[in-house]
Amino acid sequence: MTNQSEDVQSFERRSGTYENSFFQGLFFDRIHRNALRPVPAGFQPTSILDIGCGTGRLLRKAAARWPNARLTGVDPAEGMVKEARCRTPGAEFQVSLAESLALPDGYADLAFSTASFHHWQDQQQGVRQIARVLRPGGLFVLVDILMPMGIGKIHPHGRQMSPATVRGIFSQAGLEVQYQRRVMGWFILAMVGRKNKT
Repeated sequence: MTNQSEDVQSFERRSGTYENSFFQGLFFDRIHRNALRPVPAGFQPTSILDIGCGTGRLLRKAAARWPNARLTGVDPAEGMVKEARCRTPGAEFQVSLAESLALPDGYADLAFSTASFHHWQDQQQGVRQIARVLRPGGLFVLVDILMPMGIGKIHPHGRQMSPATVRGIFSQAGLEVQYQRRVMGWFILAMVGRKNKT
């Protein structure tokens, strides 16, 4: 398993061409649809946060659905943040790990993480940070790769975790799971957690 700095460096090297990769249309656009779909139709966020935002592709899709929302993206790779700033005018971006968000409590009412959770070194701390920056009643939408049994030991940045374990992480952070299912076949987990109002 690679360490976090090696993982971030890998994304730094790819940041200039990442947006144009054929994986964007083949894989990530489908991931993004599965992240946007479970957000209730009547839910109108005023502030949206994307953790592991890459080049800002999901935030641009969120802006089309919620044009009046403030958009913020964080990513540990400076190159990705630089690309996101160029491609997503009007949004705010920070270089940051999920585990150490430099945002105030109650900053956002909708947070996303798509295909970045398995890169985090401390997933529990990352979810706790997201819960902290959510307003009471806010939603966290997670869509990520499920590492099959044994693959997490050989995949360069795979952290094997069952849906039940992820549900437990949400619960411990004060997020009530509203939605959990496998999408795009058996290997992608989609979840929505709502921050407790009390």
